[in-house]
Amino acid sequence: MKFGKRIVLIDSLIIALLTAVIVIAAAVAGTTVLRDNIRNTLIDTVTSRAAIISEAKGVVPDNFDYNVGGVYLSVYLSDGTLKNGSFPGPLELPIRKGIVSRAAIEGAQYYVYDFAITLEGRGDIYLRGIVAASYDVWFIAMVSVAVLAGALAAAGIALNLLSVRRAVSPIEKMRREVNEITASKDLTKRISKVDSDRELGELADDYNYMLESLEAMFQNHERFTSDVAHELRTPLTVILSESEYALTETDSMSEKNASLATISRQSRRLKAITDSLLEFTRFANKRSIALRPTDLSAVTAELLGDYPFTRGICCKSDIAEGIVVSADVTLYERVLQNLLDNAVKYGREGGKVEVTLRREGERAVLTVSDDGVGMSEETKKHAFDRFYREERARSEKDGLGLGLCLVKEIVRLFGGEIAISSALGKGTSVAVTLDMVPSENVCPPPAPFAEG
Repeated sequence: MKFGKRIVLIDSLIIALLTAVIVIAAAVAGTTVLRDNIRNTLIDTVTSRAAIISEAKGVVPDNFDYNVGGVYLSVYLSDGTLKNGSFPGPLELPIRKGIVSRAAIEGAQYYVYDFAITLEGRGDIYLRGIVAASYDVWFIAMVSVAVLAGALAAAGIALNLLSVRRAVSPIEKMRREVNEITASKDLTKRISKVDSDRELGELADDYNYMLESLEAMFQNHERFTSDVAHELRTPLTVILSESEYALTETDSMSEKNASLATISRQSRRLKAITDSLLEFTRFANKRSIALRPTDLSAVTAELLGDYPFTRGICCKSDIAEGIVVSADVTLYERVLQNLLDNAVKYGREGGKVEVTLRREGERAVLTVSDDGVGMSEETKKHAFDRFYREERARSEKDGLGLGLCLVKEIVRLFGGEIAISSALGKGTSVAVTLDMVPSENVCPPPAPFAEG
């Protein structure tokens, strides 16, 4: 059963149940009140008319009315002999002083009340009152109430149906649009904006945000696939052509060796690409890693001391002491290694690389700067994209375009931020910002691991 129909059914059952409870409660309460009212009227009438006889010393006046407001009155002597009165029909019922009882007269129900009139020097006489225990008027009233309650319940159900249809209509429209997007596989389409309901409007915005994310993800996937194909095509083409050349075109061993050397270089390049892809995928798919308090000051100073700066480039460092963050030592070294590699690769020949590690409030900021070629605005926009390299960089420098992308993923795992500032011909500066922890929680760096 659909959601809207289920709501209408449940609400209708609740309205019907409440209506039935109200009608039944009204009937029970009304019946009780009416019954008590009839009995009280009977007792009051008999009592008031008995007072007239009592004042006349037991003599019933000639003008005594034996039928007052539907109450039949009759006078009995002390021995129960009927003296005079008015009756709705034959009744054989002994005198029951001061008690209201029920009796059937010709198939109809009546209340009977006997009141004793005490006379001085003589025995008591009795005034009996009989009134119909009829609920005809009340029954008609209750039927009217029930009909009115039923009409109101039906109106409530109809209004509820219209309200639910109006509330569910945007949801149905949203569902149709989602199905259309799914069927067309066009992630550029969006769900229509909903203005009638704030919650549904927020849901539509969330759907659109999800579609935007999926569109970006698929675009990124397509670009990634294209970039991988581009990166793999060149070495594979070279390997294939050199293999065919060595097999069919060359006779001398020196030419074959030259082709084999080219094949070897391109094979190593292929291995480097696949290794980098596997490493990047491993970090990109991680949601968290085991982090521990790490003394970045000590790790940074140690790695700078061991780093082989080339191309006549010198390093100037300013490392603040006691900077501790939650990190993984090996991954942090990978971050710093990649930043230094880029700074040396794209730095000016005989220039300098500056590395600073400083405190900014409760955060640590690692900055690696060079005075090299710098980046254009377009390059800065795509600096963290996988396989992205400027054409100038592609032709002049080795690399796969995964370094900064990998650095960003590691910084993300650390819960930090990374930013680039650069200008063409003026160099590049990369800043990594991480949250600090108290220095007393620092763990000693792990022992060096030698790959074998």
